[in-house]
Amino acid sequence: MLMGLESLAWDDKLCAFFNIPKSILPQIASSAEVYGYFIEGPLKGVPICGCLGDQSAALVGQNCLKQGMAKNTYGTGCFLLYNTGTRPSVSHHGLLTTVAYQLGPNREAYYALEGSIAVGGQVVRWLRDKLGLIKESKEIGALAEAVDSTAGVYFVPAFNGLYAPHWDPTARGLIIGLTQYSDKHHIARAALEAVCYQTREILEAMSKDSGISISTLHVDGGMTVNDLLLQLQADIIGMQVGKTFHCSNIFYNFTPLSLSLSLCLIYLPPLYHSSPRVHPLPTLL
Repeated sequence: MLMGLESLAWDDKLCAFFNIPKSILPQIASSAEVYGYFIEGPLKGVPICGCLGDQSAALVGQNCLKQGMAKNTYGTGCFLLYNTGTRPSVSHHGLLTTVAYQLGPNREAYYALEGSIAVGGQVVRWLRDKLGLIKESKEIGALAEAVDSTAGVYFVPAFNGLYAPHWDPTARGLIIGLTQYSDKHHIARAALEAVCYQTREILEAMSKDSGISISTLHVDGGMTVNDLLLQLQADIIGMQVGKTFHCSNIFYNFTPLSLSLSLCLIYLPPLYHSSPRVHPLPTLL
């Protein structure tokens, strides 16, 4: 909140606004340099030489190091970062502009657009704990896969409002399109599609802000064990969805103790390809 995005230094106006003297703030360093050394314990003498926040670490861990590459982390909520290159892209469509990483003090900083979704995996937990549709979260895939569509059912899991790109804390959840034919399978599938539609909405906002299109969305997080979710995501956004090994812990691939910044990341071939089906984005009234 106090750093200038372009200067990468403490901003005089922001520090003055919050009445924080710059003299008490630490020195800003890059994401990859030697900050110090362990002074005791089994790691004594080992350099501390890498530091990234969790979502930036996931972006680097997914090897999204070029402009136009994006990753989405599917956890309790979802967090999508989109590499916009070496110049910050100011959003006009409800996204946040942030520094993604700077891999060395003499290297250029890379920036990202960030969009967050309040309810991702939490919707599965809600179906389990509040409605009792499943006993364990892992059962959601089989339940949703028992039907080949939602039969017109749509789920908006705005339990705590909507985050990007709407930023509406007054929004509330709804399930619409129910008929006598609807059952728990349609609701389960609509819940998974809800996560995918929210992701698509953020991707569309990112494309409008940056003018850069992407061909593959890289994914990680606990929900990515669900193959149906990832296939639905590929279909709804109309692009490939690429998943790595150990996708639930992808941020560890940043290897923060590595002097060489070697990203030993093994990729699976893109597993989820978009189908010819068209998925219009539902309009929230």
